[in-house]
Amino acid sequence: MSLVAPRELAPVLVAGLLGVADVEAGPTSEQLMVIHSVARHLWRVDPATCSAAAPGEIAAAVSDVSMRRRFVQLAIVVSFCRHPNLSEQVARVESYAAALDIHGDQLDVLHSWISRSTEQASADFVRTYDGYIPLLSDTVAPPTGDGEILPELEALRELPGGTLGWAFFEFYARNGFHIPGPHTPEPAYYINHDMNHVIAGYEPTGPGEVSLGAFKLAMSDTDANWMAFMANLLIHEAGLLKHGSTSQFIPYGGDIYPDAQGQGVMHLPGAADMFGEALERGAATTKDFSHIDHLAIAHRQLVDIREEYGVIPRSDGKDGGLGIGLD
Repeated sequence: MSLVAPRELAPVLVAGLLGVADVEAGPTSEQLMVIHSVARHLWRVDPATCSAAAPGEIAAAVSDVSMRRRFVQLAIVVSFCRHPNLSEQVARVESYAAALDIHGDQLDVLHSWISRSTEQASADFVRTYDGYIPLLSDTVAPPTGDGEILPELEALRELPGGTLGWAFFEFYARNGFHIPGPHTPEPAYYINHDMNHVIAGYEPTGPGEVSLGAFKLAMSDTDANWMAFMANLLIHEAGLLKHGSTSQFIPYGGDIYPDAQGQGVMHLPGAADMFGEALERGAATTKDFSHIDHLAIAHRQLVDIREEYGVIPRSDGKDGGLGIGLD
C-alpha cells in the first residue's frame, strides 16, 4: 500500500514524472510508456490531462516526506528508461530530489552509474548493496560442505503438489536453475528472492524481475526492497551489471535488450504495462511477505498463502508461481 497517493495529489505526481523526463528532445517513447502505465494502474490518472511540472511545483504541492520519497523513487525509474542515458537526465532527477529534500544511497547509485566507469559504478553498487543482503535473505545455517543444495531446501523436496516448497522446486526446474547450495553466491538471498517470485507469480524474465521489484516496493517501501528494485533496474534496464557464478554481481556495461532504438526491458511488448500492474498488485496486498521466514511456511498451499497476504491474480491470467499460462 506504500505507493498509493491521495486522489488530489495523483495528477501532480504524474506531472512531476513528465517533468523529470523533459530533457533534451523530451520524454522518450519508453519513458512515456512507463509514466502512462504508472498513472493508469497506480493512480488512475490520464496523463493526457497533465503537463510537465518543475521541481519547485512538486515541492510546493507534496509535503508528506514518505510521498516525496516515493516520487523520487519513481523519478529514478523514469531516468533509467532513457537510452542512451544523459548526465542531463540524472541532473534533472537530482534537481527534483534536492527540491524535495530527499537524499541517500539511491541517488548515489544513480550518480555513480552515469559518472563512473562500468567497473567503478558496479563496485560502488555492490559495496552499498552488501549492507542490505541480510535484510533480503531467508534464515539458513551458514553453508558448509560440498552438497549440491542446502539442507534446509533438501527437506522440502517431498512436499505435496501446490505447496510453496513444491512450487519453489518447480520454479527452479522450469527455468533450468540450480537449487541454491553451499557454492551459490549468497544462497539465502536467492531463496528469499525466488520465494517472492513464486508468491507474487512472476517468472525470472527481464520484465518479470522488474515487476517483482515493483510489486515488493509497492507492498512494503523499505530501504532493502528499494535497493533490490535498483538491482533489477541496473541489470535489466541499465545493463550496468549482471549475475555472476562466483560472486553475486559482476560488471557488464552492455545493452541487455538491444533493439533498433537501443531501449531497455521496459520497451519490450507488454513490459511497461506489467510493471504498472505490479505496482497496483503490490499496493493491494494486506500484509508484507517479502521479509518473512519463507522456509517456515513452505509446507502450506500457495493459494492459501496468497489469500492470507491479499495477492490478487495477474490480469493476463499467467502465474509464474504455479507455471500457468506461460509462453
